[in-house]
Amino acid sequence: MSDVTIVGGGGAANRCYEVLSRAGFSLTRAFELDPADKSPVVIGEVHGAFLIARQALEAGRHVLVASSQALSTERLAILLEERTRTQALFVWSERRFHPAYRFVAGLVEADATWEPRFMRQQVLSRQPAGGPLASHVLLESVGLACRLAAGQPERVWARSIESPRRNFADLLTLGIEFSGFEATLQVGFGEALDRRETLIAAEGRRAFIDEVDQTTPIRLIGEEADGGPAPGARWLACPAPRLEELARQQCIAFLEATLDEKAAEREAALWQRSVDILRAVERSSKLQGAPVAVETGAALHPRLRVVGGRAFRPVPPTAA
Repeated sequence: MSDVTIVGGGGAANRCYEVLSRAGFSLTRAFELDPADKSPVVIGEVHGAFLIARQALEAGRHVLVASSQALSTERLAILLEERTRTQALFVWSERRFHPAYRFVAGLVEADATWEPRFMRQQVLSRQPAGGPLASHVLLESVGLACRLAAGQPERVWARSIESPRRNFADLLTLGIEFSGFEATLQVGFGEALDRRETLIAAEGRRAFIDEVDQTTPIRLIGEEADGGPAPGARWLACPAPRLEELARQQCIAFLEATLDEKAAEREAALWQRSVDILRAVERSSKLQGAPVAVETGAALHPRLRVVGGRAFRPVPPTAA
C-alpha cells in the first residue's frame, strides 16, 4: 500500500510527487480513487477534481487540493462541511509558505513586541476577472490575513468595481476587523503586471513584504517614540522562494496534520474563517460597502441531525 496517492497532474501535483519521491515515500499516481486505498490524497489538475475531493473525504481520507482551479468559495465550504474532525483538508497556497511570511511568523512567535495590530495587502493579478484562478487568489489573500490575526473575524466591509463583461469584480477593496487586529486588502484582476505586497504593523515595528521582489522580499522598519524611523531599520534579503521548497513545506504540513488531529482542525478552522469572510464580503458589496457582521458557516449551513432514523436540519432561531 502506498504512503500517498497523487491524482491527476499539473505543476503543483508534479512538484509534490518529486519532493515526496526524493524523501523516500511510496507513491501511487492515478486519475481516479481506488476504493481499497485509504492513503492521503493529493489532488492535482484532473477532470472532476472537486468531485474526487468529495469522494476522498467520504471515504475518510486526508485531502490536499493542489488544483487552484477546482475550488470556489462555495465548493470549499461544502468540503469543509463534509470533513470529519480527524480529517486533514488542505488547500494549495504557495504564498502562505513564502520565506518572508515564515520569517515574520517566527518573529511574532518569539517576540511579544511583534504582535501584529494592522495589515495592509495589495494584490494585482494578470488573471482576468472571473477567470479560473480568481477565486483562488481571493481565498489565498484572505487566508493570509486570517493566519496572521489568529482569531475570529468580527466585521467586514467591501467595495468593488464590477467588470462590465463578467459577473465578477475587476477591483475589490475590503476591510476585516478582528479583536485587536485590522486588515485592509485590495485585489485587482486583469492588470498589466503582478504585484503582491503586504505591510504588517506592530507597535513601533513594521514589516514590508514584496513577494515578487526576489532580491529584497522583506524589509523590517523600527520606529522611535516620535514615530520617525529608528536608526536600526533593516532591509533583509530572504532566500528566493524555490517552487520545490514551497511544495516541500506544504507536503510536510499536510502529512503532519494527517497524524495530528489538532493541526488538522486548525487548518480547517482557518479556511472556514476565510469562507465566512468572503460570504460577508459579498453581502457588504451588495450594501455598497456597509459593514456587516461575519457569520459562521455553522450558522449559515447547519449540519443534518439524525433523530430516530430520520434526518432533520436544525432551524436557526429567528430574530424577536
